[in-house]
Amino acid sequence: MTEQKIYYRKVRDLGGIFSATFAFIKQNFKPFFGSLLFLAGPFFIVGSAISAYMVGSSMTFTKMVQHMESFYGKLLVSYFFSMMFILIGITIYNVILNKNLIENEKLQSHEPLTINHSISGFFGDFWRVLGNMILLGLVSVVAFVLIALAFGGLFALTGGGSGNSGAIAIIVILVILLLVVILLFGPVLSFIPIAAMFVCQRDRINIFAAIKKVFYYLKGNFWMTWVISFVAIICYSVMGFIVQIPVLIITLITTFSRTRSSIGYGEADESTPLLLVAVIIISSLLSYAVMSVYYLMTIYQYTNLEEKKEGSSIIEKINQIQ
Repeated sequence: MTEQKIYYRKVRDLGGIFSATFAFIKQNFKPFFGSLLFLAGPFFIVGSAISAYMVGSSMTFTKMVQHMESFYGKLLVSYFFSMMFILIGITIYNVILNKNLIENEKLQSHEPLTINHSISGFFGDFWRVLGNMILLGLVSVVAFVLIALAFGGLFALTGGGSGNSGAIAIIVILVILLLVVILLFGPVLSFIPIAAMFVCQRDRINIFAAIKKVFYYLKGNFWMTWVISFVAIICYSVMGFIVQIPVLIITLITTFSRTRSSIGYGEADESTPLLLVAVIIISSLLSYAVMSVYYLMTIYQYTNLEEKKEGSSIIEKINQIQ
């Protein structure tokens, strides 16, 4: 029996979204991960290699102390290039992942998704998504600065570092309130930009129009979206932690061996071990691979909300019958 093709235009509950995510990956494993690895992979590899160099360098305490100015200068340059490559990689990752879903929706049940579907019209989508990602990032930075200033103002009004018990109590309350706000709104706030980028690419609209559209469908569905987004975050966190375990092990081994060398067991090797670089690159690629589960669950929840209000698939079926 042929497995039913997964389309996003369908009303789903939490179980349906979870099963659809893994069913889509299973049905389209080769074109899905093949296109992500072929186009976004090289940028992630370069960015991860630079990050590995930074990790290896930061473990060399004697080098850091003896050449502090040049050390931090190189570290900042490395960080800049690492972030630049990862930004491009994340943009391509978004474009290709969304493109897989968008193109799959146009196919008949017997038609397979291919890499050619994933890369069709790539550059137009890339520049659109990149521009809107940068715009959203700038707005987010401004919003973060304003929030930080607001909390800084409240901190100053409470007496700041005066050390009296009343000021400390108010600071503790503010910290608790901040944690509660993060818990209540964090999962939904992480849902909004991913869903908005999907809408931005699919509907060819700017990021602000896309966010407005997401809020429209989110209205009245906050808590269900919170639950699904929270479950998606937990799934990604668990899988992401598992694939990062080798990095932790190799980093601890490298740090221990350098510590032993520095206390008299021999000359410390200040180069970044090739094994550490390889493990960081592989673990990073696996992290982005498992992150697709989080992205797919987020997008399926958005299209679930969209379908609940619009019922476009039902209307299409009625039109086909007529």
